[in-house]
Amino acid sequence: MTTIVLSGGGGTRLWPLSRQALPKQYCDLLNGPTLFERTIKRNIKFSDNLIVAINVSHFDIAKSQLEKVCPDKSARFILEPCGRNTAPAITLACLALDPDELVLVVPSDHIILDEEAYEDAVNRALVAASLGYLVTFGLKPEYAETGYGYIEVDSDEEAAEKEFHHVRAFKEKPDRATAEAYIATGRYYWNSGMFAFLAGKYLNELGKTAAEILMASEKAWKIARRSILPGGIGEVITIPQEEMFLIPAESIDYAVMEKSQNVAVVPCSFGWSDLGSWDAIWNIREKSGIEAIEGPSIISVDSKRNLIIGSERLVALVDIEDLIVVDTPDALMISRRGSSQEVKKIVEILKEKGKTHLL
Repeated sequence: MTTIVLSGGGGTRLWPLSRQALPKQYCDLLNGPTLFERTIKRNIKFSDNLIVAINVSHFDIAKSQLEKVCPDKSARFILEPCGRNTAPAITLACLALDPDELVLVVPSDHIILDEEAYEDAVNRALVAASLGYLVTFGLKPEYAETGYGYIEVDSDEEAAEKEFHHVRAFKEKPDRATAEAYIATGRYYWNSGMFAFLAGKYLNELGKTAAEILMASEKAWKIARRSILPGGIGEVITIPQEEMFLIPAESIDYAVMEKSQNVAVVPCSFGWSDLGSWDAIWNIREKSGIEAIEGPSIISVDSKRNLIIGSERLVALVDIEDLIVVDTPDALMISRRGSSQEVKKIVEILKEKGKTHLL
C-alpha cells in the first residue's frame, strides 16, 4: 500500500505563525512533532511506499522533517512549482504507481488523537477500496460545525452495523440551521479530506469526470525531471512550471468524488481536527493537556482561558480572559476566542495593501 501525503497548503489561517514560506504543517503548534512529522509517523507503520506532494519551495524542510522521524525510510517527492489543488496532486502521484496499487491519501496538516481508532478506519477503508470503491473517511459530527463540508449517506436499518456506506451526496459548508438539520438525521458526516482507492480506479474515474485534468497531468508527468536523492533514500520528481500551469486547478471532491457513482464512506471517530483556526489549536491543546501559554518571556497575572504563543520579547497579561495572542518578530495578532476564523480577513487585507512580505 502507498500513502500519498498532500503537503502543498499555504496555511495562512494560522497567520502570523504560519506563513507561505513555513506553512502550518511544518510549524511546532503542539509542543512536539510538527503536523507533517506526526502524519509521517502515523502512516508509515502500514505503508510500503511513501509519496509526498509538495510545493518546490518547501522541499528542504519536508525532507529534513521526514528524515528526522524516519531516517531509514525512502520516499518519493513530487515537487509542484505552483499549487493546482488536490486532484492534480493526487493524479500525478497515482501516475507513478501500478494501477492495482492500494492508495491512502492524507493531508499533512491535520491532527488525529486516537491512532488505534485511525488504524482501524484505514483497514476498513482499504477493504472497501480493494473492492473497487473510491473511499472517503467520514467523521462522525460532534456538533453543528459550519466550517466543514458534509457527506450524506444512504439510510437503512443496518446502517449502524456497516463497515462502510454508499455516498448519496457531498454538501458544501452549511449555515448553522442546515448543519443542525444534518446532524438530526444521523445520515451526515464531516468530510475529512482523506481517501483510499486503487490507483488505476481513481485514474479511470478521473478520465470519465475530468478528462482534461488527467490528460494535462499525463503530459506533465512524461516530461518531469527525475533525480535520485544522495544515498539512494528517495526520488525527486520536479514538474515543469509551464506544464503545471496547464493542469486545471480542482479539488478531488469536485473533480471526481461528487460525480462518481462508485463512492463509499467509512464512518469513523478518532479525535480528528483540521486545525483550521487558532480556536481549533486551543481546543486540541485543551483535549491533549498541552499548556496554552507558550514562550520564554510570558507573564500572566489573574488571566485565564487564553492561548498565548510568544516570541522572544516579553508578553505580559493582566486580568484578561478568552483571548488568542500570537506574537512573532514582525507581527502581533490578537483575537477574541471564538473569532479566530476571521484571521483570513487580515490575510486578504495584507494582500490588498501589497504587504506580501508579511504573508
